[in-house]
Amino acid sequence: MGSVAERLSAELERPGLVLSEPAEVAAYTTDWTRQFSGAAPCVLRPRDTDEVARSVRACRKLGLALVPQGGNTGLVGGSVPRAGEVVLSLSRLNAIEAFDAASASIQVQAGVVLQALHEDLAARGHVFPVDLGARGSCQIGGMIATNAGGIKVLRYGHMREQVLGLEVVLADGTVLSNLNSLKKNNTGVDLKHVFIGSEGMLGIITRAVLQARPAPQAVQTALLALDTRHRLPELLTLLRERLRGLSSLEIITRDSIAFYKEQEPSARAPFDKPYPACVIVEEETGAGGNERDAFVERLSGVIEAGLAADAVIAGSDAQAQAIWRLRDGVTEAISRAGLTHKFDVTVPPGALPGFLDEMERLGDAAGDLRTLLFGHLGDGNVHVNMVQKPELAEQAFYAKGPALAESIYSHVAELNGSISAEHGIGIAKRAYLHHSRSAEEIDLMRGLKRLLDPDGMLNPGVLFKSD
Repeated sequence: MGSVAERLSAELERPGLVLSEPAEVAAYTTDWTRQFSGAAPCVLRPRDTDEVARSVRACRKLGLALVPQGGNTGLVGGSVPRAGEVVLSLSRLNAIEAFDAASASIQVQAGVVLQALHEDLAARGHVFPVDLGARGSCQIGGMIATNAGGIKVLRYGHMREQVLGLEVVLADGTVLSNLNSLKKNNTGVDLKHVFIGSEGMLGIITRAVLQARPAPQAVQTALLALDTRHRLPELLTLLRERLRGLSSLEIITRDSIAFYKEQEPSARAPFDKPYPACVIVEEETGAGGNERDAFVERLSGVIEAGLAADAVIAGSDAQAQAIWRLRDGVTEAISRAGLTHKFDVTVPPGALPGFLDEMERLGDAAGDLRTLLFGHLGDGNVHVNMVQKPELAEQAFYAKGPALAESIYSHVAELNGSISAEHGIGIAKRAYLHHSRSAEEIDLMRGLKRLLDPDGMLNPGVLFKSD
């Protein structure tokens, strides 16, 4: 019979498409968190849509399950093998194919890295409004499959709002293509939304037409120091009223900043003393000194209202980057520090103060964990990180996970929030899906899976256990 790799190679007859060297395959079998991994018999690396379709048909013929994989930057175990599945990497589909100035749209293959898209559009005087900390690694197909968000959701929305057209390979190898740049296309069910956020279990995204925007003339950036977290909803309301071009609003708690300083001793503290929280404010404005002066004036009103105790306002791109470095630095420090229980959730913005307090209480009650909180103030998305303390053994650390997850997700449900804000469900959250979706909704999702993938070959076990 031969190995899986040999049978696929014989079926596909495409040199270089099947990767089977164990050391090379291993690079595709562990996710970014290092908590989810499995073995794969081989990795398929198609170069275009036709090879993706051929790969899917070959796997179906041989009775093999497939895990589609983009940049593998997810946090919920949804892009790595779990039970010996074949990995299908989209990284070779990395062409930026066409830009249409009239519609400000751009057609790309699924493996295009977000940073490459940003750089291409910048050279054209445009921007792609979704931005993530993993911009140097995450790929457009994976971002669409997980409906990624990022730091500009407040103004521009998730990936869903940026997708005009999609090309998808279905579980039987059929290519479903609707690559148009129309803003208005009211011709029945908009099928692209079936696949956006479906985590690769209904089809494999191969190309997309995305909405770009003209680059703003200027971006104003500031860092606010808060002497209390309990007035966060008031701060959000006032900033939204005063800053009409508000594009990003990020909160970082005192403990998270302190943790970053411990990991990066050379990093400068943003203020002379620690505050309960800091908030990054970004507004898109017109160009010129008058616009910056007006931005400063608007923020002065926030301080006068007692909603901020101090502020640092960037006077240059370098100073703006230094402010954002605080936000990115916290994320990087956590990733380097060791094992972390990560919970990416959304709660109504009005509930944020109490929610932050409750997360810290739960972390303290669990013991031997540091609770580090940061996220997107504008949309209520909080990244809850509970980091292993040195004295906590690895096995004991993992043992705390299920009870923490149940406590956190139950509390999120009480607040009418969501257990997943940006990264999807994967396998990490499937046991808790009922906290955010009704039984009827879950049944309908299962029905879609059975309809589009009756053999259960695409990303089995993601979102809910295989039937």
